[in-house]
Amino acid sequence: MKKENQMIDALLSEHARKGAGVDTDFLESLEKRLDTESPVIKIVTAQVDTQRSRIPTIGIGIAAALTVAAVGYYGWKDMGKSDLAINDTQSSEEQVEKLLVDRSKKGQSLRSESVASYKPRKGKDATVGIAADEANELLYLPDSKVYKSKLAGLRAEAKPGEALTSNVDTGDSFRSHALRVVPVRQDIGRSKLDAGGDRYGKLADNVFSSPWESPLSTFSVDVDTASYTNMRRMIQSGQSVPADAVRIEEMVNYFNYSYPQPEGEHPFSVNVETASCPWNTEHRLVKVGLQGKDVIREQRPAANLVFLLDVSGSMNSDDKLPLLVDSVKILLKELNADDSVSLVVYAGRQGLALPPTYVDDEGRKTILEKLSSFRSGGSTNGGSGITLAYKMAKKHFVKGGVNRVILGTDGDFNVGLTDRKALVSMVEREAKSGVYLSVLGLGSGNLNDAMLEDITNKGNGNYSYIDSLREGRKVFLDDMMGNLVTIAKDVKIQVEFNPAKVESYRLIGYANRLLKPEDFKNKKIDAGEIGAGHTVTALYEIVPGNAKDAAAAVDDLEYQKNKVNLKPVKRAVVDSPNMLTVKLAYKGPEANKETESTYFKTRIKDSESAWSDASDDFKFASGVALFGMLQRGSEHVGEGTYQLVRDLAEKGRGKDEKSHRTEFSDLVRKVAK
Repeated sequence: MKKENQMIDALLSEHARKGAGVDTDFLESLEKRLDTESPVIKIVTAQVDTQRSRIPTIGIGIAAALTVAAVGYYGWKDMGKSDLAINDTQSSEEQVEKLLVDRSKKGQSLRSESVASYKPRKGKDATVGIAADEANELLYLPDSKVYKSKLAGLRAEAKPGEALTSNVDTGDSFRSHALRVVPVRQDIGRSKLDAGGDRYGKLADNVFSSPWESPLSTFSVDVDTASYTNMRRMIQSGQSVPADAVRIEEMVNYFNYSYPQPEGEHPFSVNVETASCPWNTEHRLVKVGLQGKDVIREQRPAANLVFLLDVSGSMNSDDKLPLLVDSVKILLKELNADDSVSLVVYAGRQGLALPPTYVDDEGRKTILEKLSSFRSGGSTNGGSGITLAYKMAKKHFVKGGVNRVILGTDGDFNVGLTDRKALVSMVEREAKSGVYLSVLGLGSGNLNDAMLEDITNKGNGNYSYIDSLREGRKVFLDDMMGNLVTIAKDVKIQVEFNPAKVESYRLIGYANRLLKPEDFKNKKIDAGEIGAGHTVTALYEIVPGNAKDAAAAVDDLEYQKNKVNLKPVKRAVVDSPNMLTVKLAYKGPEANKETESTYFKTRIKDSESAWSDASDDFKFASGVALFGMLQRGSEHVGEGTYQLVRDLAEKGRGKDEKSHRTEFSDLVRKVAK
């Protein structure tokens, strides 16, 4: 058997080197030897229909070779021998269904230990054989593209792979397809297809709170935009949008707003606007906007960028690794000879693909050649890759410069450090080094959005989702300064409401960014970052009137007497014309947990104006928020409809130089049909 393994390795190496098709003569010869000389397990055969001959038996040598040819050689040698093993037990239809259920519930995919004869709905028998590494599953099924489970709530999805032909006994052709078992989610809204096996963190909408019971609303800023882009991709492709995939603050913050540049000592300005709430005109809507200070591109500090690229088998589709590489190439055009780029890849094991290389003419050519050489294949050892990327970034740290790890992946970490909490803890520790993190999510079917958002929140970074080269250009060109150059970290917002003016309030979005009131003045509590030129927008829906039922306070209050009171006793209201006070806390970009935050505040009166008289930014932002609420099926939409979203988007379009707001209007029309 050792000799056969060496022969297989030789063939695989040759295929990887030449990128050739299947060597059918070698495979036939090898299969015969394996069948006669070794107790090799065979893939089950069955009758496809009465008009076709029986499917020939295929040895594991062919299955393994086809697998490698389809998914690429990179990382294959790091796999264990068990990855090539196929069970000799023929599973019944019921056993197959049970396996699908078990794997789906665990968030796993069907792997190589299963071989089954399965009977499709139309009554035709078919052979299913699976040989795979830990990230990709291949289905060998004559004249078929999808293996469908009859069990309600499950779907086995096949994406066409490279067409491969094996001219064995009867000359039948076998076409390989990447197979992944995914749970079917409930249909949401008007979409047609499900979101596949993508994973999202649980979200719960914020509820209305009384200023007596909760006088302070505290949260971390968020400049992530991934949720909007991912949702846009699903809608445009006719898929359903899971409620947990809709983070309203990321939708609102995807767009830029016309807030004035900061003046004075602080790195961002604070802009607050009030008007009637479009979906409930008896309520008020408050828009809190931050505008980060612009940095001229020519004055940008030198950058030490470490690209951590997922080249595992799960990235083997046009909307993943090839799109990631093309997007990175866009950024290279904006870098100069003072900037350095390192390339770290991971698939099974991590590796330094390119040491720090300055982006002069020769260096840019070297980087481009290396990027163009990457091929996907193997399992996903993301944790190990992250460790190496941070090591490189710290080793070549540029004091006073831009030091950042840029991770591009679908987040399907399936070997090495895979536990989400452990990964988050590791990234949180690494963030103390002063190296920031950018995360780029790609693809669908196994996008681990929950994990990618988590590590971004704890890694001093931002999270974007790239679904097209146009979006890659937005991330790496239009938004380059904000995504690379951090001007403030641990930015927190705390709003105090006047109980004489506000009966109750609700923060729209930011559900997983909420902080305790006492966290606002705790310098050791981590919060979000703001980049050069970034805008951050938050919306509060307010029920005007007098609040009731006093509760304990944790900080000095402006609008209530008996300021700090541990018992829920009634407090007297301070006479004030203000509706609320917005307080900000932040640190400089090179600060640590022991650095004291800087604080400032601004007091706000209600304008008492109608939303129709509000600014374009107010109308548009409220329209995006309402769209998100409708997609989430929120109970707080009031009289909001998709038509109202369209009205708000159209009336708030403004100049729209990049056409992003126009695109949003088109998206709403597609959903509203």
